[in-house]
Amino acid sequence: MSISDNKQSNTPARAPIMEETFPKNLQPTYAHQNLQFNVTRSMLRQSRPIVGNTQRLHGYLKKLHIKQCTTVLFLGGSVTDGHNAGGDKNAYPKFFVEWLNAKYPCVKKDGSPGMHEMKKTHAQNSQTHFIHWSMVSEIQEIDLVFIEFNVNDHFIKGIPHALEDKGPDYGGLNEYADCWYSETMLRRLLLLRKPDPIAIVTFSADYIGRSWATADMDPVNARQTLFRYNEEPAKLWISAMYEIPVFSASIWMLPLASKMGTALQFNDSNPYSTSNWHADRCCHPRRPGHLILSMVLAHCMLEEEKEMIGQQSDNVAVEKIERDLTYSGVMRDPIYLSLEEEALYVQNAFDEHVADIDFTDPRGDELWKGYVVSNDGWTWYADNRDNDKFGFIANCTEGGSHIALSVTGGKFGLIELSYVMSYEGFGVSLAWLDGTNDNTNQGQCIKEIKETIVSNVRTKEVEKLIAFWEETASVPTVQILKNKLEEGETKVLHICLTPHNKHVKGTENKFKLLGVRVY
Repeated sequence: MSISDNKQSNTPARAPIMEETFPKNLQPTYAHQNLQFNVTRSMLRQSRPIVGNTQRLHGYLKKLHIKQCTTVLFLGGSVTDGHNAGGDKNAYPKFFVEWLNAKYPCVKKDGSPGMHEMKKTHAQNSQTHFIHWSMVSEIQEIDLVFIEFNVNDHFIKGIPHALEDKGPDYGGLNEYADCWYSETMLRRLLLLRKPDPIAIVTFSADYIGRSWATADMDPVNARQTLFRYNEEPAKLWISAMYEIPVFSASIWMLPLASKMGTALQFNDSNPYSTSNWHADRCCHPRRPGHLILSMVLAHCMLEEEKEMIGQQSDNVAVEKIERDLTYSGVMRDPIYLSLEEEALYVQNAFDEHVADIDFTDPRGDELWKGYVVSNDGWTWYADNRDNDKFGFIANCTEGGSHIALSVTGGKFGLIELSYVMSYEGFGVSLAWLDGTNDNTNQGQCIKEIKETIVSNVRTKEVEKLIAFWEETASVPTVQILKNKLEEGETKVLHICLTPHNKHVKGTENKFKLLGVRVY
């Protein structure tokens, strides 16, 4: 019996919730045979773990009621991109905006029929959005934003932007780092006006965590790793502290995956099983899974709409303590950021004079070619299957590939580099500053770094950028250079790839530079 046959026989008939949630023209898309499994009202009721302060969300719904066309921004990683589901065309953002347009037709300012618009960025976690904030701040209008970073944020290594000691690099520091970058991004979004205060929702779409990520789906390892690599508990905590509504597809998915016992959690005969949900060993759902993610968003929006209408009919007065004070720019004191970090990274985030060289932007070299003063062996392209993850890449086993960028010091004199770390085929580069476009460290650039585990200790003159690690994942990371620039001082930043380290997995020797920020 095939998996699809089994799903037909083992799942109940579609519940009335489907007809309530979707307009008639979309109901065939969400028909039983198109879904991973049937979804009931009782399942969807569990998708609101944190209600939060919904005044901004109600403000967005009121725009829909007056037929105003809106812009929805999705901040997420590979799940949001539809990785292993066929790309954007099969991903939940596209399905959700289709539902939005069918459910709430809108009219342009000139009176002609319009469409709600979807926006996305090309970063993958809270840290890279922190670095390349202009991807968000340069969008002219934003009415609603969904944030989906639970799995990717686990791979944030430490807090290089911290201005104070956050404690030893063990234990809970990774969770602290996740919360630090998440809090910074939330505070920026709460202060942003595009042109109105933005409705913010944390969306938990990476709904199984890493419990499946073992070679043979061993149930002991599954139990031992459950939630360890999923930052949802931390995201729930910080969302609660900032009264951010949470829509979750994982709160109810986790119990369903193992409801019939651990033995069936990875058994294809169970239509709700973990292995049936994923196209690979990570958190990437198939297309039918994305339909269910979209269904969760639609259901939660409709439930909040009912609450808003109920408040209006009851003429309920909102108590002052319950008001969303961020409408007027008043926020609670930061939890994880020091006051100095708040001043630099939140208040200063709106400084248009911060130089941001972003190689991940798919619009191409017109945005940054003026900064590149020398290039020997580096190429700008997207190196993933979906052809959407761009960067400046060197790939040479002998090493020596060199690039030079002109950089000018900002108010704080800091230079940060973002690049990809991976478990296979990635190497080590060197970085330094001087006053010439030429490679003044050619000898070091063609000298193999022979350590099995490359130390992160670096001199002030030449610093190592380590792009390999043991974790089976490829994620962005960031490093702030020890070298600083005086405000207004211009120097040349050099980066060169060293030869392939025989202790690194894979035959390639890559380095993927994502961006440079000077502030």
